[in-house]
Amino acid sequence: MRRILVQNNFFLLTPFDLNQTEVLFAPKYKSTIQKDFFKRRFNALSLIAPHLKWVESISENEFDVALAWDAFYEKKTFGNKLDPIQNRLFSSLPFKLQESFTPFRQLAEVHLPLLFNSATPPWDEEIKKELHYYFVDKKLPLTYLNTRNEMLGRDGSTKFSSFLSSGFLDVRYLYNEVKQFESIHGATKSTGWIIFELLWREFFYWHYQKYPRHYFSKNGLKSLDFSVVQTHTPQELQNMNVYPFFHAALNELLSTGFLSNRARQIFASIWINDLQLDWRSGAKLFEENLIDYDVYSNYGNWMYLAGVGVDPRGKRYFNVDKQLENYDPSGAYLKTWK
Repeated sequence: MRRILVQNNFFLLTPFDLNQTEVLFAPKYKSTIQKDFFKRRFNALSLIAPHLKWVESISENEFDVALAWDAFYEKKTFGNKLDPIQNRLFSSLPFKLQESFTPFRQLAEVHLPLLFNSATPPWDEEIKKELHYYFVDKKLPLTYLNTRNEMLGRDGSTKFSSFLSSGFLDVRYLYNEVKQFESIHGATKSTGWIIFELLWREFFYWHYQKYPRHYFSKNGLKSLDFSVVQTHTPQELQNMNVYPFFHAALNELLSTGFLSNRARQIFASIWINDLQLDWRSGAKLFEENLIDYDVYSNYGNWMYLAGVGVDPRGKRYFNVDKQLENYDPSGAYLKTWK
């Protein structure tokens, strides 16, 4: 029997007859929370794919087919023995890669279809319920622009990032959901901002393909410097004398495997500017704990905030007190995760 080797890309299994093929799934995880997340997704998929097997490592043979997204982890495991199929809006860029996001977005938007014909529907019941809740029950795309910076609660942002990064939700299917929502309720700045965020995700993927080594360099896009990264244990971080917000965000990250986009930016600014720690060690912390970890967006955003990425303005500094005044005026976030 032919075997298919998989790491972190579930939806790619759909082209194959799973009942006639042995599929070995060996997810890459660093924390218990990440493992538990992948295990839940595995259990959901195994209901319809009885030949799917959970293994802790993969040993190849000459007849194996290796599925991957051509990512950092998969390249390490499979080398050049890949059938790379991307969970991306574009399978290849129909235009020359732009070096910063705004011109990239302007070109990409022109090439986006009204709907993708090849989008893969999700089979995970949890994801189906989340999509129905977000688009039908609560109609949350109507308020996304106003709520996307909220740091607590389900309804502020889409909360689909972990399903996208694990491959359980096809990004083209999510795009179609937004466009179909617009056809019923109208296109607004709010619905457009969801597409905007999907294009940021797209940009970092394609930019990484051009600068794969720079994404792990201390100097980012400026020059290659692979000096040793000093890592920090959770206990060491908890003992650091810094803003209470830092410790609250760290508690949420270690407890749930998730942080809101706003919390990630404030946390990274403290890491880089106040603690003056290597941005790569912060990116490593996120890599080891986020359930929606994506190598491209994670390292791309950390480079961006550290001033060695695609932001021409240089290092970004967030005034923590001002940020909390704007996004946590009642102190609810600090009270929840202190």
